[in-house]
Amino acid sequence: MEIESFNNNFEDHSLNKDSVIIEVITENFMTDVIEKSKETPVIVDFWAPWCEPCKQLTPIIEKIVKEKNGNVILAKMNIDESPEVAQQLKIQSIPAVMAFNEGQPVDGFIGIQPEKNIIDFINKIGSLKNSSTIEENIIAGKKYINDGDIETASLVFSEILKIEPENISAKSMLARCLLRSNQIDEAENIINSLPANAESNQDFISVRSETEVFKNVKNNPISNEQEDKLRGDIDTNPKNQQLKLDLAKLLLAKGENENAINELMKIIEFDPKWNDGEARKQLIEIFNILGNENILVIEGRKKLSTMLFS
Repeated sequence: MEIESFNNNFEDHSLNKDSVIIEVITENFMTDVIEKSKETPVIVDFWAPWCEPCKQLTPIIEKIVKEKNGNVILAKMNIDESPEVAQQLKIQSIPAVMAFNEGQPVDGFIGIQPEKNIIDFINKIGSLKNSSTIEENIIAGKKYINDGDIETASLVFSEILKIEPENISAKSMLARCLLRSNQIDEAENIINSLPANAESNQDFISVRSETEVFKNVKNNPISNEQEDKLRGDIDTNPKNQQLKLDLAKLLLAKGENENAINELMKIIEFDPKWNDGEARKQLIEIFNILGNENILVIEGRKKLSTMLFS
């Protein structure tokens, strides 16, 4: 929808050019709403002094916008003083709220709404600015985890969730940070709280699998003596696939993913269908934990494909 240009020769009516809450009139609407929305989403609150519901709604919007740290701007427009824009947008009753992004109206609502609905609306509009930035920050946060800087990674994902509270990847990665800090119950609570559509998110799948591994380690502590004994038993009984599976699980619990993968590959190479394909199932779990972009997963899938289909 194209917004008609208005004369820009006007007195500045904004409260504060650096503020997240401004007042706009017809003459500065193009500058302070349309053009500004190309940098930051702008929510326009159309109101009038005689409108009692407006007096209830506006303070709620102001409060929520102030909490968003500049991710969204609120522009208040008195339709008695500046009726032209409301008329062009065919606004017939107030309070009316309309959001603009990239110079275009994208969403809105009419009348009083429950505060939760308003929060959800503003979160959604605020996320329009941050969608690409959020993806970049998620990638950066994962790198911090891989580098062992769990504290910084936690801060990154916590900040993302302030902007986009329902981001499944950010919540999953925050759970991973908790796992790496040995806060297993807290991590599990996050994973269990995620909605059903999280099943399609690779980060969720990965961290859920890792949570199960950490729970198993917590409930069944391991020691170097256990590993030494298993290796000794395997040397004595090299065809015992259960011993190899037990060793792979122990290595996985210790974080030795590559060694765990190698042990599972030995079982699959010997007999892919052993114990109803248990080794392959365990291997897929490791792949889920590491994620599709991990070099061990890429190489492991190639090797597995060669074993099964050559």
